[in-house]
Amino acid sequence: MVNPYFDPNYNPYPPHVLLGTGVLFIIIPILSVGLRFYTRWASGTKVGVDDWITIPSMIICILLSITQIIATTTGGLGGHQELIDGQIGHTDQLTAYEKTKYIYELLGTSGLWIVKLSALLFYRRIFSVGVYRTVNNVFIGLTIAWGIAFTFAVAFQCTPVSTLWDRLEPEFGTACIGGPSFYLSLAISDLILDISIFIVPIPHIQQLRMPRRQKVAVIGVFLLGSVVIAIGITRAIIFGWVVAFATVHPLAYFSDITWYTTGVLFWHLVENVVGLLGCCLPTYAPLFKSLLQKRKMTDDSTESSHRGPDKRRRPSLHLEDEAAPALGDNLSHSSSYRISNYK
Repeated sequence: MVNPYFDPNYNPYPPHVLLGTGVLFIIIPILSVGLRFYTRWASGTKVGVDDWITIPSMIICILLSITQIIATTTGGLGGHQELIDGQIGHTDQLTAYEKTKYIYELLGTSGLWIVKLSALLFYRRIFSVGVYRTVNNVFIGLTIAWGIAFTFAVAFQCTPVSTLWDRLEPEFGTACIGGPSFYLSLAISDLILDISIFIVPIPHIQQLRMPRRQKVAVIGVFLLGSVVIAIGITRAIIFGWVVAFATVHPLAYFSDITWYTTGVLFWHLVENVVGLLGCCLPTYAPLFKSLLQKRKMTDDSTESSHRGPDKRRRPSLHLEDEAAPALGDNLSHSSSYRISNYK
């Protein structure tokens, strides 16, 4: 795959795109979490820890979006870096960029492991199986350990932290850790954790006794959030491209850092927002199923009105009937695997 960063005309993240997505990514998290809580309320399902934890995730996504807007308007993100007589220098733009970049990285890393926890707690809520619960607990522990380790590493990547904006990046020296290799390890380990988390429930679903078509549908619902894996792959590839370019042309990179790092930061935000949306999607199943049944009843009623009165009593639909685990009645019980009712 050709590295597009070696093309001087490559610019998929102009300021207007960053500003537009910044506004969009404020709206999506609010709607995602709001609809999740509405579905819980409408179906009479008890709100659990997996639901409450989406609130801090939503707040982080909103703050990240605001940070992207500020970075674009004051820090030059998505545009060319301001220079002093053609040389790298301390400018107000560069200072604003480095401060917003630090906030971006800190919030983004925190958001990634919080949304993973929400997904794992959702799985725990649905499956009440000894073996699976143990596996789930292991992944919860790994996620918390991963999140705390990388969040603290990002928070204290430089000593003192103000080194990030008081010095130019080529001058960091031993005051800061790792650099590109550190962030690449973060991106790759994050991707591995995402893949593992979304694969974990599939073997347990396969052992449920239900028709093959329903089983495929249930697996599909669980994997709706796996689009975040594609986002993680994209972010890792883009980061690899940026590191490769910076290695070959360090002067060009550090002279225009606001231009070359835009993609990495942008996809960090996208991964958080899409991850939150993905872990909320399965919880909408009762609401969508209810809406489809109501539409079917309306269509049947319209059809029967053309045929004349129908003396058969139609069953009334109550959304409370959908309060069985978030995936509805499709999940059958089996002798060795049980889907717990968390109503």
